[in-house]
Amino acid sequence: MPVPNYQAVILLHRLRIRARRLREVNQTAGNASIADIYARIDVWLEGQMAHAIAAKR
Repeated sequence: MPVPNYQAVILLHRLRIRARRLREVNQTAGNASIADIYARIDVWLEGQMAHAIAAKR
């Protein structure tokens, strides 16, 4: 896998961690609609990571 692809996977992973953290914070704060948005972002980023990882093969 070329170096830029590694960087893309690392970036996507960091973005997923951030989305999960923001989802949890908003759920705790009682902002269910905002938490739902971050949950959807997390699922989308998961798909993007799968594509980036599959691109190496």
